[in-house]
Amino acid sequence: MSGRRDVWADEGHEEEEHGLLESQQIYQEETNMGESILRRREQITDITKEITDVQEMFQDFATMVKEQGVEIDDIESNILDTKEKTQEALKEVVMASDYTRRKRNALCYTFLFFLLILLGFGLFAWELSDSSD
Repeated sequence: MSGRRDVWADEGHEEEEHGLLESQQIYQEETNMGESILRRREQITDITKEITDVQEMFQDFATMVKEQGVEIDDIESNILDTKEKTQEALKEVVMASDYTRRKRNALCYTFLFFLLILLGFGLFAWELSDSSD
């Protein structure tokens, strides 16, 4: 009977070793699965951070575009004001040119008038001097 006991003991020992090996394999698989889950969790965290960074970048861009839109509106307003003032200045330059031309013409007519008067006095004086001789 002791022979049978040894066989049974050996079989029990083998089953125990087999169970231990299976437990170790299950533990190893669970450990690997746990590490895999941790890696995936870290990857998800990294992706979340990157998405947050991208979102912040888009918000910054939106703010910049809004600010530049205001600046562009200001520039456009300044351009329109400049156009209006340039047109007004052109009208004033044309008026000044007309005024200068009219003033020059008036001066020429006045000079011609005095020249004719002077010529008339000269002729009158020459006639008087010829008649007295």
